[in-house]
Amino acid sequence: MSELTPKQARFVREYLINLNATQAAIRTGYSKKGAATAGPRLLENPEIIGAIDAAKIGTM
Repeated sequence: MSELTPKQARFVREYLINLNATQAAIRTGYSKKGAATAGPRLLENPEIIGAIDAAKIGTM
């Protein structure tokens, strides 16, 4: 598994705040218009899914 880019890592952190992909993408720096597609697309990335799962396990 390769490492996340800084932007992907930030998306993971932002997503874990409220589990809203679009809002996380906006807070990560995507435009409001682009975030509606970027957020859900990022959640299809296996590395991002793995990082989210690992973070959830670590906080439980």
